[in-house]
Amino acid sequence: MPRRVLALIAILALPLTLAFVRRAQRRALVPQPRGMVLGLYAGLPDYDYGEELDRIAKTGATCVSLQAIYRMDTGQSNEIRRHPTSSPSEAALVLTFQQAKARGLRMMFFPTLNMRDEAENAEWWRGNISPDNWDLWWQNYTAFNVRLATLAQAGGVEWFSLGTEMASTQAFPDQWRRLAAAVREVYKGKLVYSVNFDSHDSFTFGDCLDVIGINTYDPIAKYDEYPSDAQVRDAWWWVVYKARTLTARFQRPVMITEVGYPSVAHAHVGPWDFRTEKPLDLALQNHLLKGAFGVLRHWSDGDAVFFYLYGENLNQKPVGGPLDRTYAVWGKPAEATLLKYFREPIWEGHIAPRAENIHEAMVQSLVSWHRKLRDYEDAELPPWVVAWEGRNPGDSAEALAILAKEPKPDRKIPKGDER
Repeated sequence: MPRRVLALIAILALPLTLAFVRRAQRRALVPQPRGMVLGLYAGLPDYDYGEELDRIAKTGATCVSLQAIYRMDTGQSNEIRRHPTSSPSEAALVLTFQQAKARGLRMMFFPTLNMRDEAENAEWWRGNISPDNWDLWWQNYTAFNVRLATLAQAGGVEWFSLGTEMASTQAFPDQWRRLAAAVREVYKGKLVYSVNFDSHDSFTFGDCLDVIGINTYDPIAKYDEYPSDAQVRDAWWWVVYKARTLTARFQRPVMITEVGYPSVAHAHVGPWDFRTEKPLDLALQNHLLKGAFGVLRHWSDGDAVFFYLYGENLNQKPVGGPLDRTYAVWGKPAEATLLKYFREPIWEGHIAPRAENIHEAMVQSLVSWHRKLRDYEDAELPPWVVAWEGRNPGDSAEALAILAKEPKPDRKIPKGDER
C-alpha cells in the first residue's frame, strides 16, 4: 500500500516537477547580449534619448552601448574636455541611464575621445595621440574616467569602457593598470577596453580588465570591387580567431564593441571611413552584415556584440531611410538582417569556450604571423608571439607545419609593395 501511495504521489508531482525545470531552464538561458551603439551626440547637451531607446528596445536588442564624445583640442593636448554641444551634460547622462534601465536594456557606457577638428582633419585621431606631457595627460585622463565611472555606478551601468582604439597609449600598460585600479575604487561593474581591428598585437594589459573589446572594421577583399560570400565569411572567421586568441592570451572574455558598415560602395574596403563620398549602396551593406552575423551566430563564447550605429544627426528625423549613406539600418534591407540576428537563440555563457576552438584560433594566429615573417621584408614577430611560442613550443611546431604545406614565394615583398 505505501508503495502505491508513493507511486501516485510521484505521478501527480511529475507535471509540477517538469514545470519547475522548465522555469529554471528559462532563467538559466539568458540571451547573449546583442544590441546597438547609441551615440549621445545629438548636438544638444540635454537632448532626451527616450525615443531612440524605445526604438532600440523594440528591435529585440537586450543591451545598448551609450557612446559619449569628449575631446582633446589637438593630438598633442594634455587636457580632456566636454565638447560644448556634442558631449551630453551630466544630467542628460543620468536621465539616459535611468531611461535605458526602465526599458530593460543592459548598459555599457562608452566615453570616446575625438580631436576638435577630426571630421575635417584626418592627421590626428585618438589612435595616434602624442600629448606634450604624458604624465599630465594620464593624470587628467584618470580623473576624467573616475568622474564618469562614478556616474555609471550610480546609474546601474553593467560595462564601463576605459578607452577605445587608443593604439599610441598601449605603449603604457602600467598606466592602464593604474587607471583601472583607480576606476575600481568607484565602479563595481565590468571594465572594458576596446582594441582597434589592427592593434590587438600591441595590446598587453588585458589582465586588468574584465572584458576585452574589439572594434571590427577589418578590410575585406580590399582589392576587389565586390566581396564574395566566401570572402566575407572567411574575413569574419578571422575576426573570431582574433577574439579567441585574445581570450587565450589573457584568460578574459571578449566582446565586439562595434560592428557595422556604411551603406556605400566599397564599404568592405574601409568600413571605418565616415568621411567617404562613395555613392549609395544599400545591397552591399546588407551583404556584409549578413556575412558577419552568419559567422557571429556561431560565436556563443562572445561576451556581447554591439551594432554600430543607431544613427547620426538624431535631431533630424527620420533617422536612416533608403537614401541614407551612414551606418544606420532603419528603412534599409539591412534592418531585417539585424533584427533576425537579434532573434537568434544564442545564450550567454551557455556554451563555454571549447579548448579545441581556442587552440585552433591561436595556431591560426601564429600561422598568420609566420607567413608575414616569411613573405615580407619588414615583418617581425610581436613580443607576445615570441613569448607564447617559448611557453608553448607545440603550438609553434603545429603552425610551422601548416605553413610548410603552402607554396613559398620566390622573394620577400619589399616594404610598400604589399599588394
